[in-house]
Parts: sequence; C-alpha cells; structure tokens
Amino acid sequence: MKRTPILCCFLVLLAACKNDRKQPEQTPPPPETVSTDTRPAVLLEGVYATSTQPGSDVAFLFDAENNNFWQTKPGAGPDEGLMLYFRNPVQLSALQLQAEGNSFAPAPAPSAMQVYVNGTALPATGPGQKVQLDNTPVKSLYLRFNATGKEAAMDVVKNDVKTTISEFPADASIRVLGLQCWDDKGQELRLVAPGQVPGKITASSTLSPASAFGGANLFDSRKEFAWVEGNAATAGENETLRFEFDRDVHITALEIWNGYQRSAEHFQANARVRDFSFGVQGGLSHAYTLRDSRAGQKIDLTAAATGKTFELKIASIYPGRTYKDLAISDILFYDSDQAFTMKTGFAETLSQSNRTRAQGSPLAGILDRRISNETDDAEIIKQSLILRSDGTFVMYSVTDETGDQILADGNWELNKAAGGSATLTVFGKWFSQTNLASYYEGNSREEITRIFKDVLTVTPDKVSGAKMIGTFWVK
Repeated sequence: MKRTPILCCFLVLLAACKNDRKQPEQTPPPPETVSTDTRPAVLLEGVYATSTQPGSDVAFLFDAENNNFWQTKPGAGPDEGLMLYFRNPVQLSALQLQAEGNSFAPAPAPSAMQVYVNGTALPATGPGQKVQLDNTPVKSLYLRFNATGKEAAMDVVKNDVKTTISEFPADASIRVLGLQCWDDKGQELRLVAPGQVPGKITASSTLSPASAFGGANLFDSRKEFAWVEGNAATAGENETLRFEFDRDVHITALEIWNGYQRSAEHFQANARVRDFSFGVQGGLSHAYTLRDSRAGQKIDLTAAATGKTFELKIASIYPGRTYKDLAISDILFYDSDQAFTMKTGFAETLSQSNRTRAQGSPLAGILDRRISNETDDAEIIKQSLILRSDGTFVMYSVTDETGDQILADGNWELNKAAGGSATLTVFGKWFSQTNLASYYEGNSREEITRIFKDVLTVTPDKVSGAKMIGTFWVK
C-alpha cells in the first residue's frame, strides 16, 4: 500500500508542482482480482476528477504503486477536485491525501481545501491537517481545492471598482499519490474503484451538440452529465446503445442511473427509460424494467452475457415534462461483485479538439485555468470561472457580507474563435442560495435551482456573459 512521510500531510500533500520532468507512461489498472492487501475493502461505484492530465489517471489514487499519481492539467489547480461515490454508505472517521513531491507553497491559505460529505460542506481545512469526518455514513465525498499558495494576485481598478485578480501558474499542477480513509473503528480502508476496460460506444442518435450529450458520458462517473438521444421524431423509443469492448467481458448485471441527473429539474424535464432489452449483439436479449427514480438501479441479467459487443434497446419511456429528449446519466457493468466501466478516451480527444479550435483566440490562454476575481464595491464578492478544455465549466460566486452563493456548472460549446475574440454557449445548472433577512434577524435561506443557458464573449482582458454570468477580468 502507499505510504508517505508525516511531513507529506494533506495539502503539503497536495503538491502543486512544476511540470518540468517527463511523465512516466501509465496505464489504468485492470479490474481487481486477488489482492494481498489486508485492509478492509470498501467498494466505490464511481470516481472522477474535474481535471486530469493524460497519463495520470484518477484510477492511480487506488493502486499500490508509489510512482503513479493523479495530476491535474497544467495550469489547473484551485477549484478543481475529486469526487468519490461509495457503493454503500460507509462510516468514516477521517481522511488524508498523499502527495507526490514537496513543492507546495510553504504558506498556503489556511482554508485551502473544502470537503463535501453527501453534498454538505465541512469547515475548510489547512495544510498538515487530517480531516475529521466524525463517523458520518458517507455515500458521496467531494474534495475541492480552494487554494494552493501558488497563486499570484494583482490589484486593478475596473469600471471604478477595486478588483483583485488571482492567477495560478500556467506550468503548475496538483499531484496526488493516494487517498487514505479510516472507518469508525480507526481502521484504514482499502478503496476499490471500478475497473476500466477500453472500448467504444455507439448511439443510434445523439442530441446536438454531441460533445456535450454523447454516449461516453455514460462512463465518466459524473452523474450530472448524460447521454441524450437526438431523434426529433420520437421520445426515445427504439433508440439503441451499442457497447463494443476491446476484449471479451462477462456481464452478470447492469447498474443504471436513469434520466438526466444534473438536478431534480433536469430529471423531470427530460424523458427516462422504462422498459429496455439487453444482450450480446446478434444473440439473445432479455427484457427489463426501470423504476422512475433518480437512484441507481442494479439489474441482474436473466442470463449472464459474455462477448465483446452488446446492445441495449429502449422499448418504452417515462415522458419528460418539458422536453421529449430521453437521457441516461451513467451505466456500470458487473461481473459478479466486480464492477467495471468502459474507457472510451473521449474526454482526451475532445480536449485536444477544443484546444485546436481555440488557437489564435483569447480562449486558448484561459482553457483549464481558473479566472478569479474579488471585487470591493458596496460589498465584497468573490467569484471564479473555469472553462475546461473537455467542454465542461464551473462558476462559483460568494458575497461575503450576506453569505449568498451561486454555483453554475455544465457544458460549453464554442461558437466562434477568431482574432481578438471568441464566443461560446454555456448551459447547465444554476444553483443560488440566498440568506433572507427577516424582521427578527433570522437565518432562513432560500435555495433555487434552475436550468440555464448563456452566451459568453472572451476578449484579451475579460470574459462576460450576455444574461446571467457577469464579467470576469483576466490578468
């Protein structure tokens, strides 16, 4: 198992370091068979990182090799993170990260990382701390990196308002060797992620843009991203998904996260699968039924299927309230108790394509890099925006005095990139949390989630939205 010296605790752990040495060739580990590790095994149903440098897969967090690590893309650091979904809730007492290298800033921010347990934020923590989880039954765990100590800040005046622009170095990354967790008895656990089998998925139709709604979304463990069918003549009936693995696999069960799981609003707005069939392509298929639920649904196959190519065909649907388009967010395959997914390589291909299309425009310089502004006018507002090269984005905004917060995330599509500007469409979920003042100074809060779309214009000095997203000044 991986071990690090005591001085490699947590964020000194997190090591935002220069990418000045050649990366070793690394291959994601195959599905686990027999392990000599004596720590109690805890099964994960999914894991993902919001930014990953090719060759430094998030799967390396759970192997036994000290030379393997997960790494963000160059220039990606603050506001990136790691998400883990546990197959069953697990009582955890603590967690700690293990880092590669020791080049994290000597004096990073004391609130450098935020841990979210089942979607609820714990107090932010600083370097050298073991994060205490108080034996909470954990189903989902998200680790967001708020700061690294590597950021450079510059004060400017924009539109008569003092603005602090912070920037993470373009040649720095966060690298993590592993993640340690302890249960309610103080035992260190062995986290087991689903295996990865290379392959290709083909859908009978896909909603445009295919970069945002393609079949590869079924295997990214990000339940907020989905495959969405694009046949305008139907609501998903008779659509098919073909799974073609690079080698023979044995499938005894499927687990499906039905519908568009980005939010409750997205789930109800789009159609969901009701009845479907599954089997080896060209062979015998069997019929199955899903409940109309956002929970993952494990379907034991009537007969286990072995082969390279399989087909899922949709027979009937639960209609959406707003759109005809049918969505499925995630699929996990099982060989007995061993879970595995398909590794399509789509995110890497899309990332390279977006970078190529952005060349020669201001967008090229900000892809995968956080734009962070703090404005001091009538009130202090801290906001950040990341446009990732894989076609995803996230925006955070916090008002210090009131505690009002906005989180927007989803996909972006490039409309035009030429010369001194670029325009792109962003769409996804807009979540706002407002502290409502009352006559008795109570702390009641109003939470609003909505489906949104906006158009961003990128110029050399700023990114600005047409409707909901404001202006972000670029250093």
